[in-house]
Amino acid sequence: MTRAQSDGTSELKIETVEHDGVAVVALSGDIDITNSNRARLAIEAQLNNYPIGIVVYLAVGFLASTGLSLLGEAHRRAKLAGIGFAVVATERPARRTLLVAGMDRVLPLYETVPHAVEALRKASATEKPGFPR
Repeated sequence: MTRAQSDGTSELKIETVEHDGVAVVALSGDIDITNSNRARLAIEAQLNNYPIGIVVYLAVGFLASTGLSLLGEAHRRAKLAGIGFAVVATERPARRTLLVAGMDRVLPLYETVPHAVEALRKASATEKPGFPR
């Protein structure tokens, strides 16, 4: 069950920082149908900045199917733009949801943000645009 804010949406905190040319979009709280568009817009804003990579850090307690969909679409768009993409899921519920849904076969998953940033930086230095995971 998700917690609702007074405006009827579930709690979702979004923070964006840059680490060595890689944009990190940190999402905490819950991702569901009431707020997944906010998360999508935050990730899209970073895609429009054309960083060398984007890491989506999922520090969420709940990840609905809309969240899975937005991650898949963001990964597709990043690949088309030649931008590296990675996901870090440290909270057990989010990581389990990703694994049960088979998203680990589609999305590059990492244990920590520094590992994801390092992998994207290395890949951007050695691969062509749209580098694989």
